[in-house]
Amino acid sequence: MGTKTRPVLKVLSFCFAAALLLALAVMARAPERVVAVADVHGAYAELTAILQRTGLIDANRQWTGGAATLVQTGDVLDRGEQTRACLDMLMDLERQAEKAGGKLIPLDGNHEVLNLMFDLRYVTPAIYGTFATEQSEKTREQAYQDYLKFSSAHRKHLHQAIPPEDDAGRQKWMEAHPPGYFEYCDAMGPEGKYGRWIRNHHVVVQVGDGIFVHGGLSPNLKFRGVAELDDRVRAEISGFDSMWKTLSNQKVIWRYMTLAEAVTSVVEELKWMQTSGGIDDPAAVQMMQNLLGYRNWLAVSSDGPLWYRGLAQEPEEKLMDGVIAMLARLKARYIVEGHTVLSKSDIIPRFDSHVFLIDTGMNKEEYQGRPSALEILNGKFTAYYADGELRVLAAPGNGK
Repeated sequence: MGTKTRPVLKVLSFCFAAALLLALAVMARAPERVVAVADVHGAYAELTAILQRTGLIDANRQWTGGAATLVQTGDVLDRGEQTRACLDMLMDLERQAEKAGGKLIPLDGNHEVLNLMFDLRYVTPAIYGTFATEQSEKTREQAYQDYLKFSSAHRKHLHQAIPPEDDAGRQKWMEAHPPGYFEYCDAMGPEGKYGRWIRNHHVVVQVGDGIFVHGGLSPNLKFRGVAELDDRVRAEISGFDSMWKTLSNQKVIWRYMTLAEAVTSVVEELKWMQTSGGIDDPAAVQMMQNLLGYRNWLAVSSDGPLWYRGLAQEPEEKLMDGVIAMLARLKARYIVEGHTVLSKSDIIPRFDSHVFLIDTGMNKEEYQGRPSALEILNGKFTAYYADGELRVLAAPGNGK
């Protein structure tokens, strides 16, 4: 190769590398328009209203947002009767947005994870009722007989949760398992329509220079990056599914138990195995102990991304330096979060607009708030409200 050719090749290589870096930068560039909506809790009419107010859907609930990105920060489930309708609409809009060149990013909130782990304390009979079918009474009766078989096999374990097999006990059991209960559990399971969809969601994502999360990010939580934090929580959920399936198959728990009932069953099973020389199965014992340790998981931790409230409730001067340092480490400028209703009327910027609290209590029956959304467009932050108000908010400052 001639000496005159080498400089030319070096120039071409440099140009190619520069072009590649530019292309990657364009690919990584934030969407032109991002809209974030927080906790829904079954408020179908309110969710529809705020999506229409921001121009993301029309009167027929069809996607009109073009290439915009909608981030829903979790807690679609629980409390509101129209939970299922909200799920169906978001699932439909996810497909529509993709076809139009836009994107819907649904995140998991603490209530999604509660339901995936069969902690059903916030699911109302009315919500169960939306899952009921013509076969629900037959399903309930079959489930009751199945539960009697399970409980009969465990009577020698002295399980405290087993009801008496009389009319009063049956009635009490039926009240605890209203029409639609079993269909709901199946739908939220790993193979269920909604369970599969929810399990594919992220817990925390970074879009452009913003981080979107349900609860918040604690400056004191040790994690290397957003992806690692997301992977940790999702791995815990996957591990829970595996444990639940195995323990159900081994008849340690009944598969339609709530989490609280399953914990009681596992505790009593372990006691029986220890005191009566039960089956010597170290693997099963370890799995039961792992399930009992779920309270130590990041998915349910008060400092974890699903439950943390510090960025909403702690004094700003206490956490400001930590927030700024955390954002710098994550190469982000701001955090958008739901979960905590600090104001029932306004989206609240905190920490010099490095944190935006966007949960304004959309479910009016529960919180008496109003639907809201935060738009990020060309470095401008705008709060939208379903009643028509629009307010420009300060952009992230220098943190001092």
